[in-house]
Amino acid sequence: MKTTIIKHIIIFTIISFSFAIEFSTQKLEMSFDSPYNQNLSVAELLDFDAVGFEIDDVWERNQFYRSISHSIFEEISDIEFRLGMMELRLRRFIYVYEEKLGKDHFQFHSIPPEFHYRYRPLPLDQPGIDNDLFYKEAVTLKSQYIQRYKFYKSSIEQYKNYLFTLREVHFYNNPHVGELVIFHDDEFEELFYTNVQALLREKLIFQDDKSLEFMKVFRDSDNKVLSMNWFTNSDSLIRSRDFEYFNNGLLASVRERVEGRVVQETLYGQNEHSRKFYGFIFSAGFLPSHYDHMTEVNFNPESIIESINFLTLNGNKIGSIEYFFDGKGHLINEVWRKGSMDSIVREFVCSYEEGDGSYRIVEKDKFGRIVFQDIVSSLTDEKFKEEAR
Repeated sequence: MKTTIIKHIIIFTIISFSFAIEFSTQKLEMSFDSPYNQNLSVAELLDFDAVGFEIDDVWERNQFYRSISHSIFEEISDIEFRLGMMELRLRRFIYVYEEKLGKDHFQFHSIPPEFHYRYRPLPLDQPGIDNDLFYKEAVTLKSQYIQRYKFYKSSIEQYKNYLFTLREVHFYNNPHVGELVIFHDDEFEELFYTNVQALLREKLIFQDDKSLEFMKVFRDSDNKVLSMNWFTNSDSLIRSRDFEYFNNGLLASVRERVEGRVVQETLYGQNEHSRKFYGFIFSAGFLPSHYDHMTEVNFNPESIIESINFLTLNGNKIGSIEYFFDGKGHLINEVWRKGSMDSIVREFVCSYEEGDGSYRIVEKDKFGRIVFQDIVSSLTDEKFKEEAR
């Protein structure tokens, strides 16, 4: 009797152990985990071929392809939801904006890409490996992601252009002359800039197709972009773009560095450069809002400002200031231009006096006539006095 009981216990143990192995194996096959897919960026996911080629074990390589397919599918779902919600919000906002301006409603026409293949994750098995099923699946999803990416990039550009067209109609018919706003509504203004912020955020990501390669994006808990870094094949940082925000969450500035050196700053809204420029260029009727323009400050290899561009948020040029230096780094010319035609409206000619280390500054108007001149001990001194102008 004891022998029979012992036999039953042994048989039961063997069967239970076999079921445990089968269950564990099935769980492993259904899992998307892969040691080769750990927190990869979108660029790294799309470049999965390079990693897959280095994996010798057939099962590990195909498990990696399954994992990549699942991750790319999640990225596709993310952009469809995020940008789909943005599209809906912008359509509603644009509709209200058109109503306030008394304009006919613009009809947007865009056809998203359609695909016959729908992602359905399958367990890892030998027939799938033999038929390259998991590799083909990863290649297909990569293609779908890229096509969706390009579609949304085009859509965002379309909405952005039209929204800023409405803004120019609302704020001024001629940005180079300046006219009073058609209507004033603080709550609506706040809503406008909220939508602008969403567009700017997505435009920064979609700015350059080629930048997907070896690029990493860092965000805060509110999904705002904090930094974008570009790397070489050897993971050396070659370029970075850092973002700062106002207390209300709107983008304040973007600082771009190449090999650690600042090459450009983009300032959104009013700043010391734009206040000085607009104060001179435009008449008192020109009333720029705090956040309806941006300023691009460009630096030379010595980290000195060499030019400043003043733009609308849509990228249209309002004016510029250029700085010219001699071989010793002394400022010799400062030229102010207005409009897309770059008409000169103001010019400073500077000459350095070697003897006493002072500067002679001559200011000219748009006709080239001298309107003021002075000698200062340094260019940080006041260049001209208001009462002398």
